[in-house]
Amino acid sequence: MWPLADTHPRHPRRCSKIAGMDHITKPVSNVDAAVKPDTEVSVPAQGNGLATNFEPGTATPQAPAAVPNGGKVSSAWWDHIKALDHYDPAYPYDPRHVYGPDWTDDDAYGKDGVTFMATPAHQTSVHGCRDEAQRRLGRGHVFLERCLRLPDLGVPETNRYAKSGQIIPDVFIQEHPRLNERRHEVAYDPDNPILFVLEVLSESTFHHDLEPKVEIYRAMGVREFWRYDPERWHRKEGEPRLWGLRLSAEGAYEAIEPVRHEEEQPVYRSDVLGEFRMLDEGEDIHTLQTWDGERGVWLDPIRAGDLAADEARQAAVQETAARTRVETRLETRMTDTLVLLKRLTALGNLEPHVPDTLATAWQRAGKVPDAAEVADVLLGAKDWTSLLPPDDSRP
Repeated sequence: MWPLADTHPRHPRRCSKIAGMDHITKPVSNVDAAVKPDTEVSVPAQGNGLATNFEPGTATPQAPAAVPNGGKVSSAWWDHIKALDHYDPAYPYDPRHVYGPDWTDDDAYGKDGVTFMATPAHQTSVHGCRDEAQRRLGRGHVFLERCLRLPDLGVPETNRYAKSGQIIPDVFIQEHPRLNERRHEVAYDPDNPILFVLEVLSESTFHHDLEPKVEIYRAMGVREFWRYDPERWHRKEGEPRLWGLRLSAEGAYEAIEPVRHEEEQPVYRSDVLGEFRMLDEGEDIHTLQTWDGERGVWLDPIRAGDLAADEARQAAVQETAARTRVETRLETRMTDTLVLLKRLTALGNLEPHVPDTLATAWQRAGKVPDAAEVADVLLGAKDWTSLLPPDDSRP
């Protein structure tokens, strides 16, 4: 199920968490506990396409669905769950989420072969962050939507991620590279600290990004935890969509304050990526950009590529101009020197072939003797052959 690394951040892929689906999620008491049949739960809104209508006598849902309307986890719902090829009897299935044959919106469900759907805004945010971080740090440090298998972190099992024993960050950056790491499931390694996590809020999962994940990432020792809310499921108008937490020396998360604002958007400093921002470019395009202080420009993979190509073109132009200047100076000096030598031939002091012989040798070597060397020949102090290049091999 793992997505290819070279997918463009502005072309959505399948592997990502669900967002923007038109259903209602209400708080459920003790939702992290294993759900038993006939347990009261919140349910999708009628007619939203997630809940399935049951005909009398139907034993299983007609299509992958969340808990059917009526407020109870029915035996039919459990029949559907148990019929899934990826059914895991040890997993605490959450009735607020949907589980299909090869997809789900449960962000703690890290089964290989099961994908996570997302809106374009969610995907461009996640993929843009991954691609820019890889551009700066290299592929081996940066991972997108890998399932981290967790040890006992001392977090109570009322936390859904502690209970499931796994968590799937949207993007995470590790201190030491894992080259050619292509497995979907990756064991959490405390000796390879996670320096940076970005979670993009989705309609069905944003409440998990606000508390349960904070608790887990703090226990894991994640240095920086960033959240981005492109569609404002949680953040109100006037509040920044991007905000972060940094782990203190005492092991507590502290809010990261912006270093400045540009274009009415906060600019933050990350210990990993330096100064960066998430730029809302409209049409569901959200681009993570890092600040290049030397050039004084904002860069992301596309802009960095364009800038590199432009700099290469400028370098080529400058190289051509410099070469032209050198060639012009060479031609001028050669012309002036040959005029003087031809005067000697006219006086009979040099054989007639000498100017042409020297011109051919100088052109071949790309070098003309300096004025002092020419003066020695003109004054008769040296033979004309002293003006030949040292490595000249005349035919």
